[in-house]
Amino acid sequence: MKQHWYTSPVREEWAAKIASLGTVADALACLKAFKIQHLGPDRETYELKKEANWIESRIEMRLAQLHSEESISDDALLNKTIEGECAATVASRWLKKADGAHDPIAMQKICTAYRKACKPPMMPINYFAPVEKALVSKLLKLRAPTYLTIPLDELRQLRGVTEISVQ
Repeated sequence: MKQHWYTSPVREEWAAKIASLGTVADALACLKAFKIQHLGPDRETYELKKEANWIESRIEMRLAQLHSEESISDDALLNKTIEGECAATVASRWLKKADGAHDPIAMQKICTAYRKACKPPMMPINYFAPVEKALVSKLLKLRAPTYLTIPLDELRQLRGVTEISVQ
């Protein structure tokens, strides 16, 4: 008997949807749509609240499983994005975008967009992690001079924060 630490009707419904995904294309479309609708500061809805991260992780696990089953070679797994692009080229593109950012708000948007677009299994971790490190390092350097002196309400406004209650 499989034990669950926590379960809910929402998780059970999504688990069934995820289990029915049979191809990389289906899982990729599901993950992209889910991210647009339920994740990040630009999400369309907050209806899933605390369930969104769990569901995202399960879709990603299914996508990674299908991708590894369908991939022909190690090169496809280690050097290409899940959509078949050269991971080094994609990484380079994101670093060039960061070169053009000179304020922390713009850099935060680039970091958020990068995570949403490239977080594994979308891109192999051996390419994702170094770019993530470079982007976040630049973000922290841009934030450093003023970040702690800006009042919280002003910071929220600058970043376009939507406050929610997760109770």
